[in-house]
Amino acid sequence: MQYPIIKTISTIFKSQSFGNFFNLSLNQGINVLSALLITPYLFQRLGEDQYGLVNLGLSVVMLLSILVNYGFHLNGPKRLALLTSEPKQQSILINEVLWTKFVLSLVLIILLLLTVFVFDLFPNYGLILSFSSVILLGEVFFPMFILQGFDRLSLVSTTNVISKLFYLVGIFVFVNTTNDAIWVNFLFGMSSFVVNILLLVFIYRKWQLEFLWVFPSRIWARLKENFQFFLSTIAGHVSVHGGYIILSNFVEDSELGRFALAQRVAFLLRMVPVFLAQSILQHASRLYESDIPSFRKYLSNSFKGGLALTFSIGLFFSITAPWVIRLVGGEFVNYSANILRLLAFIPFMGMLNVANMINILVAERKRILAKATWISAFFMLLIAVLGSYYYGGYGLAVALLVAELFSFGVHYVFLKKIE
Repeated sequence: MQYPIIKTISTIFKSQSFGNFFNLSLNQGINVLSALLITPYLFQRLGEDQYGLVNLGLSVVMLLSILVNYGFHLNGPKRLALLTSEPKQQSILINEVLWTKFVLSLVLIILLLLTVFVFDLFPNYGLILSFSSVILLGEVFFPMFILQGFDRLSLVSTTNVISKLFYLVGIFVFVNTTNDAIWVNFLFGMSSFVVNILLLVFIYRKWQLEFLWVFPSRIWARLKENFQFFLSTIAGHVSVHGGYIILSNFVEDSELGRFALAQRVAFLLRMVPVFLAQSILQHASRLYESDIPSFRKYLSNSFKGGLALTFSIGLFFSITAPWVIRLVGGEFVNYSANILRLLAFIPFMGMLNVANMINILVAERKRILAKATWISAFFMLLIAVLGSYYYGGYGLAVALLVAELFSFGVHYVFLKKIE
């Protein structure tokens, strides 16, 4: 005799959505493990100042990467999931997205190099920033939206192991003094670029996709079609990465480095609600097209489970913050531990908005998403400036928590208006 609760748990573990979440979590676990190995080494070899500038350069490039992604990660997986029986249309969609991202990356790299070497806009870390631009090429060929649409996310964690191994070896070989700071982000981007190219070749062969040349008119059409999603992505990344850049204008490099130590851990944790959304989007999209009541039940159950998980994560890392910082930084930094105690609950705050996001994405409510994310971003910028100016890193940490709660409220109100 099989008890209902055991049957329910067994069903959950066997589901594709759980498999997706497990693989994404495993992938993040690999990122955490590599961070535990690399961060103490970098923090001690580079020092607080250079370590802070390396993270600042990474934040700037990650902001630019949203231009490369152009919102395709929001609607690309959903569209591929609905084209399972049309391989020709899948090939067309994938090639048009990849070519569009490639063109955008070339334009951005050229502009970035001009700002560094011609206009001298980043005098303190211009060289670090220019070497970091290779990360944009890695973003172009990262096939997450393809594997997500195909429900084959196990390949992401496998290739991430290979990429991180290359990165680890590169760091320990080439980064030994403060003068080697320029190589940190370059090695990260180059290892991702090479591995992603190989993974993309494998995907094309395994699923018998066609490589197609794309006319400029189709690239332009994709740019126009995804513009609202692109605006939403900009706002989202400003909300996530903008605070650190704002803080850099109000504190010394040493405090920036200590804040970065806690932020690196918090940023990894912040991806948990993102993974949950990515894990359920494909199945939710199919249910939305065929069975609305089942869609609502599925989303409700996933949402409740996500809230319980992220709150537990926040509680755990808040309690263990001193040990985590000692492990990550190679030494105990009280300031960093206190910041982590606050930032540990950002995943829970972010999870509040997951149900709203799924409802928006399955129906492709692009305008609502753009409005809600930009209102949220402007609010975050405002309170981040105020918090950083008056209270430094502590003020920014509290501001980020409040911004997540505000974002949930804005998205919820906009959705209620159309229901």
